[in-house]
Amino acid sequence: MFHCPYCKQPAHTRTSRYVSENLKQRYHQCTSLECSATFRTSETLEGVIRQPAMPENVGTLLTAGETP
Repeated sequence: MFHCPYCKQPAHTRTSRYVSENLKQRYHQCTSLECSATFRTSETLEGVIRQPAMPENVGTLLTAGETP
């Protein structure tokens, strides 16, 4: 959740779109009826803290309900 830059009340995301693989634009609207400001923010991937553990034999993994 983002806060309104004008009245500091919570703002809800109305829509979003990917500009690139690592950049997303979000459009927000203030929840305060007196303010109701609409604004845009950008969300970007700056770096990975920890990569997922990768199993050695990815091809042999079973999905739910499968038997070997």
